[in-house]
Amino acid sequence: MISVIIPVLNEAKILDKTLSQLQPELVGHELIVVDGGSTDNSVQIAEKYGRVITSKQGRAKQLNAGAASANGNILIFLHADVWLENGAFKAVESALASDFIGGGFHQKIDGKSYLYRIIEFTADMRGKYLKVFYGDSGIFVRRTDFQKIGGFPDVPIMEEMGFSNELRRLGKTKMIRPHIHISARRWERNGIVRTTAKNWLITFLYYIRVSPDKLAKLYRNIR
Repeated sequence: MISVIIPVLNEAKILDKTLSQLQPELVGHELIVVDGGSTDNSVQIAEKYGRVITSKQGRAKQLNAGAASANGNILIFLHADVWLENGAFKAVESALASDFIGGGFHQKIDGKSYLYRIIEFTADMRGKYLKVFYGDSGIFVRRTDFQKIGGFPDVPIMEEMGFSNELRRLGKTKMIRPHIHISARRWERNGIVRTTAKNWLITFLYYIRVSPDKLAKLYRNIR
C-alpha cells in the first residue's frame, strides 16, 4: 500500500480540484489529509476523498503526523495544489524496486507562459543533480527509510530541504515520470518573476546557513 500525505491549512479553493484529479491513482491505496487548523471547509472537502487527521500547525509537524498515522509501506508527500498523472504510483514502485530509496517527480505547471517551462526545467535539474525535492515535486520514500531519517526536521520553513539532505545521505534518489501537475495560482497571484526570485533567494540564504527562523520571518515579509 502507498500512503499519500497532504498537509492543508485553508485550502478549500483548490482542494476539491486536486483531490478529485488524484483519485484514479488512489484505488487500493490510502490518502491522509493532515489539517493544521483550517477555518474554511477544507476538512469537509477532504473527507470526501480520504482520511482526515488534525495536527498542530506547521508543515513539518503535519507531514510527520501524517506519516505516523500511515498504514502504507511507501509514503508520498504532496502539497495541496498538486496532482499526479496516471501511472505515477507504478513508477514509484518501480523506482523503489530498482535500488533507489526515494525521489520526486518531473514537474508540469498548469500555465501557458514560457517562464513556467523555465521554472519546470530548473526544478527538474534541482532534483536530478542537487537531489533536493520539495512538496511541489512530490517526495516518495519507503516508510522504513523515512523512520531511519527521523522524519522532517521541525523547523518553520525549508523542512523539505533538510529532509532531502538526509535522504541523499541514505542512498540513491531519482526523478521519475509521469509528471506531477502544479497549480499556477502562486505565480498568478504574486507574479511569476517576483515569486520565483523570492523562492530562489530563500533557497540561497538557506545554503549559506541563515537560520530557518530568520528565513521564515523573511518569507512572511516578502510574500
